[in-house]
Amino acid sequence: MSNGQQQPRWTSSRIRDGIEEIHIRKWNFFIDYIQEAFSPGCGWVHRGHRKDYYKLESTIDRKIADKSKTEELRRQQLERFKMAIRGKRGANPPQYEEPLEWWALGQHFELLTPLLDWTHSPYTAAFFAFANTGKDDTRKRIIVSLNKNEVEGCPGLARTVRFYTPNSDENARVIGQNGLFSYSESGEELESLIAEAFAGSKKAVLKKVYLPNAERISVLRGLEQMNINHLTLFPDLSGASNYANMQFELYSRAGEVEAAERQAG
Repeated sequence: MSNGQQQPRWTSSRIRDGIEEIHIRKWNFFIDYIQEAFSPGCGWVHRGHRKDYYKLESTIDRKIADKSKTEELRRQQLERFKMAIRGKRGANPPQYEEPLEWWALGQHFELLTPLLDWTHSPYTAAFFAFANTGKDDTRKRIIVSLNKNEVEGCPGLARTVRFYTPNSDENARVIGQNGLFSYSESGEELESLIAEAFAGSKKAVLKKVYLPNAERISVLRGLEQMNINHLTLFPDLSGASNYANMQFELYSRAGEVEAAERQAG
């Protein structure tokens, strides 16, 4: 900026219907923001989106255009999954009375489910926002933060939105990610439900935190220093393979660049 003025570390929109947007310029400023905005145990949960236009909508609900069919199509999907996994869970597998436990089991095996993944850690959410890349990346990535306590304390939302933490040992990834799920009874997109329930509110219930896609390598290297990576979040062979691949991307490429710079010099 002119006149020696420094750009702000982040800019915030007006809070409208309980929703606030925050645009942060750099990864280290994101760390500053997290430390200022959230204290441990404050009741906020977080999730990361690779594309800045993704909605807070579950994988199965994105596929259901006619919301009047939501309940029936979900029921069919869950029964289909239960039938398909017979004999594939080892000897004497646990049986669940809670349908959400079955959904949670399928969630991390790419089943279309009515669940949204959340984590208590904003840094874990940042990892999921930045881990993958492709030609269709948007200019910014987004970490969505939701005040779970406010949602559960709102009568209009508490009847339709439920949070659930799986109890089963079959879901080791949820433990590694300090995770939980949200479930929308109606199948409606969560941001729309919040805007309706908190219409006119100037208190942030949902924060949409944007970071430039160009910060990706800085973000992932910073998270690596925090020990947030595929190896810790996915304690299985798939996680180990993806960890090795990301290490190659983050550090082998850096070594090649540094060597090229030395040769050029």
